[in-house]
Amino acid sequence: MSEPATTAQLLEQGLFHHRQGDIAQAMERYTEVLRNDPQNADALYYVAAVACQDGQFKEGATLARRAISFGATQARVHNLLGKALDRLGEPLEAIKCFDAAIATDPKFAEAHGNRANILVDACLHDEALKSFDRALALDPASGSDWLNRGALLQDLGRSDEAIASYDKALALDPDFAVAHVNRATILNGLDRWQEAFAGYDRAIALTPHLEEAHLGRALALKGLGRLDEALAATDRAIDLKADLPLAHKTRADVLQALGRAEEARVSAERAAALEAQAPPAPSQGA
Repeated sequence: MSEPATTAQLLEQGLFHHRQGDIAQAMERYTEVLRNDPQNADALYYVAAVACQDGQFKEGATLARRAISFGATQARVHNLLGKALDRLGEPLEAIKCFDAAIATDPKFAEAHGNRANILVDACLHDEALKSFDRALALDPASGSDWLNRGALLQDLGRSDEAIASYDKALALDPDFAVAHVNRATILNGLDRWQEAFAGYDRAIALTPHLEEAHLGRALALKGLGRLDEALAATDRAIDLKADLPLAHKTRADVLQALGRAEEARVSAERAAALEAQAPPAPSQGA
């Protein structure tokens, strides 16, 4: 008769199944550990991670807090709690958790990146950029951090630096559709229509139902003077997302350029109506 598995063996088995995507088998091992040792921080962390993976962020946060209350000081537990709290709409508590993760392990790149994303939402742009730079110094292979850094720089109007960040993301993953779209959007703004068009085409080949790629492609085609194709692209964007004001405005502009004034007027009115329905942008604090 074989000996019962030790706690370490059960955790290792659970991790194996977890990595294979067999969550039921993983949870069986983690739960067995917790039956024998309800304060086992590793098992609590893994069960919390499964809860968050399933979108059960409140449960994940509760489990992570239990692990911390039992003396777990691992940076990963604080980081997981921060991610759960962010998804629960508690950014101030989330950033405290990311700070705790960094205090525990200053070289924890993911926590620096997560902290940066919270700071972006709080419009603390300089601090966010410092956190992205720290995260990427520690883990230059993080495509998501390069993407988010690029988006921040793009919002700040620092186009060349943003393009460089997107180029880093695309060097890591040439099939990163959102990076192609964001990069092409900057190129559109610089009137580099042909390069933008190529970027949008690549994004659409990767993700055909990305409405912002079709809309951006329409703007690039309009810039290139290819008006019939631009109109078709705006129609495709509207098919995918009918309440997109900019798509209707772009359609109106293209129709006007084609000399179809009445149709242009209808599209312009539709754009104005959608803009009137949009909720007001949140006011920024001091």
